[in-house]
Amino acid sequence: MKFLIAILFSLACTLSFADQSENNENQPIVTELPTNYSEFVEVIGILTADEIIKILGEPVKKIELKMKSSNDVIARTWYYHNINTDENDKYFPTTELDIVDGYVESVVFMNEVDETTNLEGKKYEVERPDSVF
Repeated sequence: MKFLIAILFSLACTLSFADQSENNENQPIVTELPTNYSEFVEVIGILTADEIIKILGEPVKKIELKMKSSNDVIARTWYYHNINTDENDKYFPTTELDIVDGYVESVVFMNEVDETTNLEGKKYEVERPDSVF
């Protein structure tokens, strides 16, 4: 009888943990991004492009680089306005996210320029961890 109770208890615990992991599976690791530019760069690399849109919304402008042969998108550049601050809490007018393989590879913070100019802002390479855990 003790053996049967132990099996039933074990089965109940297993099902409980399975339900909880299924519920957490669709939730992003991060639910909001910091506005400070250095903290933003540290966090943005762990998010997929879809998760970024869920948090920040659609970008103001999107540029897609496609393969000529297959028309597959291989890289994207997204522009957002007034989402990041400098060390003096002043907002950068434009933040550029360069996305390759679904993840941000670099971030450019632009002061007094926007996505239509050829001037380069301050660029940061994003460190993407091999694994979150």
